[in-house]
Amino acid sequence: MTGSAPLIGIVGSGIAGLRAANALLKCGVDARIVILGDEAHRTYSRPGLTKKRYPPPDGIEAATEGLKVPGVENTALTWHLDTRVETADLRDRVLRLSTGDTLAYDRLVIASGVRPRTSAEGDRECAVHAHRTLRGLDDARSIHQELQKSKKVTIAGAGFVACELASLAKEYGCEVVMLEALRHGPFERILGTTTARSLRSWIARNGVTFLTGDAARNMLCDGAGRLAKDASGSKDAYLEPASDRSLYIEAIGSVPNVEWLRGNGLDLSDGVRVDEYMRVSECEDVFAAGDIARYPDPWTSESHTRMEFWKNAIDTGDLAGKSLASSLGYDAKISRIKYFPNMVTEVFGLRIQIAGNPKISDSMEIVRGDLERPDHGVVVKYLREGAMVGAAYLDRGARLNSLYIELLTALRAR
Repeated sequence: MTGSAPLIGIVGSGIAGLRAANALLKCGVDARIVILGDEAHRTYSRPGLTKKRYPPPDGIEAATEGLKVPGVENTALTWHLDTRVETADLRDRVLRLSTGDTLAYDRLVIASGVRPRTSAEGDRECAVHAHRTLRGLDDARSIHQELQKSKKVTIAGAGFVACELASLAKEYGCEVVMLEALRHGPFERILGTTTARSLRSWIARNGVTFLTGDAARNMLCDGAGRLAKDASGSKDAYLEPASDRSLYIEAIGSVPNVEWLRGNGLDLSDGVRVDEYMRVSECEDVFAAGDIARYPDPWTSESHTRMEFWKNAIDTGDLAGKSLASSLGYDAKISRIKYFPNMVTEVFGLRIQIAGNPKISDSMEIVRGDLERPDHGVVVKYLREGAMVGAAYLDRGARLNSLYIELLTALRAR
């Protein structure tokens, strides 16, 4: 140790890092805890960035008030915000920061999260579009301000962020185009083609132009004002400059922030590989949590998994903090990760609930309802070799809630 009280470094000021810090404090750990974040803000509710319209006169600043999370205002924590960790020497326990300083630690929690995937490197802007991605609060402020202008917005992608943004943009009065070049509709990788097509139809019925396949591919812009292909499909073509650039948002996935950890012998093939207690196997004094942690999948027992959901960040942050406390000799009562996949979103008033792991299914069965009318309530069961592995519930109310809860109970007990 570097002193009488160990210094615990937490890289990442999101909810996973904060929950790790709070777990340490609850365990009574006598330590100095330093949280480093490359954003200028302390922890806030990231899911809230795409779920609420912030109209004038309150303005976009009202977003900050509505995104508060408990535990942030804690004098036991030292925050180093707007500070990026450039490199880490895990053998000598030293972090090199964007400020030019170094930080020596005794224990480390990696919670540096992910960043949006983009079709072009750098921050290129074309003459036709105002290009944006959404990950942090500053991104959200920029996008909300653009949406308030109620102009045309193009959204590349059809995942959770893309669908929630499309819904939000229509609330702001925008003309919305969604592009999904690789699949037939939203959440297809999770829920399959039939359900994805139903969701695509629902979004289209709510006034969005939803393009797939070549129609979508031909409208993709790489950030240099360049279409993917010209009309013949043989070469790149450039868009004509516009006097009033429309908004172009890329929501096409994410990339784990692992570059600062290179050179330390860690498995960084998809985030940071940890064990079922969030411990980094190659370094006994290092732990990882949140979107970046890839842990043994407690649901399938077949592989490691990395989850990018708020509840997962909370659970793994808590566990990483407790495991770290245990490594210092404190009685933290740790138990291996028991994550049950269970997520909720809302798109144009349609509440979409997903549980289990529908991705590994080989068939699906509509338990009740009609996918042609998802707003009237439809419950779908996903099967693998005849056994249920996932469920989904779409509705504008809670008409079939008891039935869905029955399926969740059965899934948990499998």
